Amino acid sequence: MKKWIPKGGRFAPKGAPKQRRYKQKITKKQVKDWVFVAIILAYPVLQFVITWAFVNVGSLFMAFERTDIYGNTEFCGFDQFVKVIKDIFESSLNDTGVSWLNNSSVIILNSLGYAAITIFISLPLSLLFSYFLHKKMPFANVFRVIFFLPNIIPIVALVMAYNMPLDSTYGYMYGFLKALGFEGYLYDSWPQSQLFVYVYCIWAGLGYNIVLMSGAIGRIPKEIFESAQLDGAGYFKEFTKITIPLIWPTIVTLIVLGLTNVLTLYLQPYLLTGGDGLTYSIAMEIFMGTAEFNPAKYSEMAAKGLLFSVIWAPIVLLIRNRLSKKYDGVDY
Repeated sequence: MKKWIPKGGRFAPKGAPKQRRYKQKITKKQVKDWVFVAIILAYPVLQFVITWAFVNVGSLFMAFERTDIYGNTEFCGFDQFVKVIKDIFESSLNDTGVSWLNNSSVIILNSLGYAAITIFISLPLSLLFSYFLHKKMPFANVFRVIFFLPNIIPIVALVMAYNMPLDSTYGYMYGFLKALGFEGYLYDSWPQSQLFVYVYCIWAGLGYNIVLMSGAIGRIPKEIFESAQLDGAGYFKEFTKITIPLIWPTIVTLIVLGLTNVLTLYLQPYLLTGGDGLTYSIAMEIFMGTAEFNPAKYSEMAAKGLLFSVIWAPIVLLIRNRLSKKYDGVDY
């Protein structure tokens, strides 16, 4: 009788000697490599577990609980989510001067505005400036340093540098703004208050985008631009037909980062206004809600963060997927 030997795919007589399986020996070099990788990954993994996974898993459970002022908790299902939704659509608080807007709706509009100014104002300006810096315009290196300065100056000092010229008492820009129709405390009323927060974000965010885009443009081989010039392409065609498609992955990354600002940006309005003039963002409202050290607020803020994340995360992923396919296959 023959038995089947799977590895060889054939029949062998009964009693045939068994094939030996040789185990691959682990070398000292492989052990050293694994130890090195484990040491390198230990810190980021530990940081991820402690500062992200642990905190977010805790907030996930907290979103389905009700907590009193003494810290006692009980499971309440989706009650906190219902409360958040009712606050958005049924809140009677309205300090906007616009009849169909309440304070909660303004916070959402403010947050969506950060994505809008990043994608439609800051990003195009950064792209243009990066292109002209790449073309060795006069004083290109000087402008590169000027654009990059806001990224190395502490944000507190940067906020002071932005606010001082706008001060109504001694600010040198206040007279000019007054001539344009802005009066009194610039952060006093919405939407004027939010407008100046947006201006700050555009001013302070250009340098970061320019650094990334300049690096991406600098990686494009010079031969491609030289070939385009030989074919008679001007600056406009070179910019739209060559530069943008070849750095499109970088542009998509910056667009995604701009979209995430909707749920993550809070420090800028917090330092600029402290929330005056209805300049709260979603993240700042959650931050301020938890900063009150009121246990009853924690569950509501956790539910609000989870609700907006569930709504906004698929939108960001869908936009990223669609944009990535626009210049799919373009490479150099």
